[in-house]
Amino acid sequence: MIYLYLKLMRIPQWIKNIILFAGLIFSKRIFDLPSFTKVCLAFLFFSLVASCQYVFNDFLDQKEDAKHPEKKHRPLASGDLDSGIALAITGVILPIALIGSYKLSPVFFYLTIFYLLFNMLYSKVLKHIVILDVMSISIGFVLRAIAGAVVIGVEFSHWLLLCTFMLALFWGFSKRRGEINILKTDAGKHRKILEEYSIEFLDLMMAVVATLTLVSYVMYTVSPETAKSLGTPYMVYTVPIVVYAIFRSLYIIYIKNMGHNPTRAILTDVSVLVSGVIWFVLILFLMFGNLSGQLPVYQ
Repeated sequence: MIYLYLKLMRIPQWIKNIILFAGLIFSKRIFDLPSFTKVCLAFLFFSLVASCQYVFNDFLDQKEDAKHPEKKHRPLASGDLDSGIALAITGVILPIALIGSYKLSPVFFYLTIFYLLFNMLYSKVLKHIVILDVMSISIGFVLRAIAGAVVIGVEFSHWLLLCTFMLALFWGFSKRRGEINILKTDAGKHRKILEEYSIEFLDLMMAVVATLTLVSYVMYTVSPETAKSLGTPYMVYTVPIVVYAIFRSLYIIYIKNMGHNPTRAILTDVSVLVSGVIWFVLILFLMFGNLSGQLPVYQ
């Protein structure tokens, strides 16, 4: 039962909440132990709340999931785990996570509550409205980024928030495309909103948001505000890595046909993981490497 409930919590999906650490990194507090500890706790509490939301969603979507070739194996959809037991366990975990969030930071708590309520609105209303369904998911990532910043009392770059929003849109549209590609004519039976999309339309949307993601990130790296806040004018040197990651993502979606499961695609693709590590290490090197006057800066 414990294994089934952990499976229901979708712990691999916690990778989405790593965005909470962005404020810690870009405020140059990553080596500040109190700040690092607070963000780690924020990550844990937020992830637990998100997992509770997954349980509620799976409970509501049992019949639809049972018709899906992959989701039918989920504990509730398959009938392997009793719904009453799952809801009872969730009824214990959720209050603990929310109390912990409040003790950590009242503002973080309110953002977490807003995220939870917004996801309930998504489950009931927004996921049935074309385009808004994907935009709602993207707003959830922006909320994560803001929550990670407010918990340690730092500001977050508007450019980086925009980049986060666009990247989440990209993966959201890729997930819709992947679902249609897998389910074919049965797509609408599983998720009614899929009838409103087509492969061609989603290809166009993905091309637009992929471009906007790159433009947003480039604008962030060359912004004078970024140079001032990070203490380095060299962030533009990270752009090639981000370009590669976006192109690799397109390869994963169109060639490997894994767009329907973005989390699994990221966690199982070595190239994406390595490029992420290189990007992170380069970010730290540029911010803390004391490179003043050693690299060319193009105006």
